[in-house]
Amino acid sequence: MQQEYEDAVKLTWRGGPFVLAFLFAPPDCDAMRMLDARGEYFDLRTGNTWDLFFPGYYRSTQGYYFESQTGARPVGRAYSGNWYFNPGDFNDLRKHVEQSSDRRWEYSGGTDLVLVNGYLPDRGDPTIDWASTISGQVTEQATGTRTLTLGEIVERMTRDLEEAMEDPAYGVSGVTNGTPSPKDHTAARDFVLNALAGIASAIGARAIGV
Repeated sequence: MQQEYEDAVKLTWRGGPFVLAFLFAPPDCDAMRMLDARGEYFDLRTGNTWDLFFPGYYRSTQGYYFESQTGARPVGRAYSGNWYFNPGDFNDLRKHVEQSSDRRWEYSGGTDLVLVNGYLPDRGDPTIDWASTISGQVTEQATGTRTLTLGEIVERMTRDLEEAMEDPAYGVSGVTNGTPSPKDHTAARDFVLNALAGIASAIGARAIGV
């Protein structure tokens, strides 16, 4: 999957830093219900600033019967009405991110936000800095977790990147449990959006902001 990331980035190479943001979320969690209700706004708010990937989720027009044959299940009724969740894909990416980050993140079993810095040089191959991985659990009523909701994450990360606030945790230190490698926010404002859309396709993860 590291090679898939890099190949996808190369397709739309522009140079500069970027952030890979993953939300590892089960279909029955508060964050996915909020996404279903507010997804159109989240898409508009993140817009050309950043993308949030949902491992294990994808959009399909094939219908329930077709997708159920692959082991997938439908997700929502509104924004995510044509989204499906495949537990095998979710598990594959969980293992990959855990291993690539040298266990800097391990899935909690709840709803986890994982942020990883990357860089696209003017020349040469893109780099994903797995050592920069930071993570934490998102607010979830069922488990009593109180940090930030999906809506708060969208607002804070978008504002941080738009306004170059230089926060090493991208405005979401209320969730994350560490500090990533230093980054250049000025350049990050214009990071490779099409490349991240390519990454979403390569890893089979649905995203907002694409």
